Amino acid sequence: MLKFFFPCLLSFCIAGTAHAQAQKRSSPLLQPMLDESVLITTDKPVYFPDDTLYLTIRREDSTATASVTPLVDIEGMRLKPVGHDTYTAVIPETVTPGSYRILLRIVDARGQRFVYETARVVEVEEYQDIEQLSSYVNIVPLDGSSDPRTAVTLDGNQVRALRVIFRRDSIRSRMGPQFVTIRTTALLRDGTTAQSFERRVVTFRSHGDPERDRAMFIQYRTAYGAYAAISTEELDQVRLPLDSLPAWSIIKVNIEPDFTIRIGSHDASNSVTRFFRVRGPTIEIGFSLGIPKVLYDTQARDTVEYGNTSAMVRFYYVDAESGNRFPVSFGTGTFGVNSPIDVGIGRGGFAVSAFLDLVELTRISNIGFFRRVNAGLELTQFFPIARRARLLINAQVGFSP
Repeated sequence: MLKFFFPCLLSFCIAGTAHAQAQKRSSPLLQPMLDESVLITTDKPVYFPDDTLYLTIRREDSTATASVTPLVDIEGMRLKPVGHDTYTAVIPETVTPGSYRILLRIVDARGQRFVYETARVVEVEEYQDIEQLSSYVNIVPLDGSSDPRTAVTLDGNQVRALRVIFRRDSIRSRMGPQFVTIRTTALLRDGTTAQSFERRVVTFRSHGDPERDRAMFIQYRTAYGAYAAISTEELDQVRLPLDSLPAWSIIKVNIEPDFTIRIGSHDASNSVTRFFRVRGPTIEIGFSLGIPKVLYDTQARDTVEYGNTSAMVRFYYVDAESGNRFPVSFGTGTFGVNSPIDVGIGRGGFAVSAFLDLVELTRISNIGFFRRVNAGLELTQFFPIARRARLLINAQVGFSP
């Protein structure tokens, strides 16, 4: 009967898995034409890298002289006997997640060797924990500020050199892949959005083997459609798409885990947000409209019918680091008119002025006001039509379009 045993041993009855409490169960797949069935039992339904696998085989014919040894098709993993038909092995830390066939190596009484592939597998999954971004994410060449009011000012070359760096060795082992979303937004002075970009990338702790890292990278890129466009360079660094930004605009870089992958609960505190400012010219020219109220007139006897509008071209000095305008500006234009072009005898004229913007003082002190609003005191050299020139002190509220 033995000479028919091995040619017929092409299928096996192999068992299922155990509960987490190490309870085992098997569900044999009976095939009536076999001379012998072999039952295979594993202690867990799913394994992770560095887990210990316990595997047991049970043969129907206890008197058979052939030896049967189980194998698992994982490179570098060897099952060791620890008892009668019981074997154990440690899942390698470098194993790629997937399903691995359980094989049987048979040696018959004449020393002939056979290897059969069974229908049973060892399922290996990867750890999918979310690492704290602050432990492995940096922005270079400068880290930026966590407060937009104290944003770090950069020149054009520094802006173009900005990139996000992943310190992969700082990602703890067993954390698995880290799916990261990088949002870059350029904000104008008034808070409106000028540009916005979003980039999704993946990184992970290096396995110490460039070829293995590349294989894992390709696996993640293939598995997650949103990451199909990423490159291997972005495992280590991601360049920010910043160019041709408005002067003195604010760059907001927000980095957070991609929670759409659903590998953990949403943690709003696990994010990195940095602010930068784009350096611009130190002298700016702007147009302002105001509503002046004359407080003092050096030629009060020479009456002028002052209108309620002022329209001027103003010159501002801008601090090269903070981007704040100096609170005193100089301007020239029409003054005391009912509209910017309503200039006539006795009702307005032209002026040059020095304006102390009290609202700008509050901005320098990091107290938020609308950027276009200005209010303060003005010293005005006024030249009315067909009237004497005079020096005025006036209060003014206005805005800069």
